[in-house]
Amino acid sequence: MFLLLGAGLLLAVAVYFALQQIRSGSSVKAHLPDDAFEGPSAQEDVQGLEGEFISGKKIWTPVSARFKQYERKLPIEKITQKLIKAGQPMGALEFLFFKLLAILVIPAVALIFLGNFFPNKTAVLLTCIALGYFLPDIWLNNRIKKRQNAIRKELPNIIDLLNLCVSGGMDFMLAVSRVVRDLRPSDLTAELKEVSRQTQMGKTRKEALKNFALRIDSAEVHSFVRTLIQADRMGTPMSEALNVQSEEMRVRRFQLGEAMALKAPIKLLFPLFAFILPVVMIIVGGPIILQFTRGGINFGF
Repeated sequence: MFLLLGAGLLLAVAVYFALQQIRSGSSVKAHLPDDAFEGPSAQEDVQGLEGEFISGKKIWTPVSARFKQYERKLPIEKITQKLIKAGQPMGALEFLFFKLLAILVIPAVALIFLGNFFPNKTAVLLTCIALGYFLPDIWLNNRIKKRQNAIRKELPNIIDLLNLCVSGGMDFMLAVSRVVRDLRPSDLTAELKEVSRQTQMGKTRKEALKNFALRIDSAEVHSFVRTLIQADRMGTPMSEALNVQSEEMRVRRFQLGEAMALKAPIKLLFPLFAFILPVVMIIVGGPIILQFTRGGINFGF
């Protein structure tokens, strides 16, 4: 069993380094000039450069091409969307490797340190494999929620600053560039910077804002983007739309806080019954039980 786990760990490490080499080789090819891909000799030079960069030998070039063919069959699209919502902490292939590594490492650690305490090692192994499979997804979902909450808290203040700039006579995209330049770096300012970059690269404001909403994927951001697009389409003053949107964001955030406050007593029921109530019962009923076991209870009759 331990030999199989060790072989699996070595295989996972080998796959990781191979994926890193593939990504590095593709980045080298992307930085080559356009005329480097013309002619058979140029193609051979490019392949040789990829092989030398990956491993120092040309024999690894067919291996990298084979990994790229398998990459198309992997469920990377949904993972990539989640990683974008989380701020792209890693690539899709790195996340798959992280999940594979968790599936292999967690059972190995559990068998090494907890194998002597559980007679049924198969159940422990299956439980740890399931834990290693779902743990990266739980981490990614928690990261998405934290990022969305941080953007939700910062969005009304950003809208107010945009409103001040637009009311002063600036164009909306110039106001976005000004706010991004003056404020401290954060998740929201990074996304707004990406919106400004996409408009400078030739995309329309509508397309850049829709991509902005898809990257964050929260109700507040979708409402903000819909309001801006509708104001631009109907000819409504942008400052008025931003003012209304800012007030709506603050009201929604206040309502969310009220909803969380109403859920607090329900969330306190489990720790109350599991931890506080047993202690109170021991403090109150302990002396009575001790007196009863020693000589009975004298009621004074």
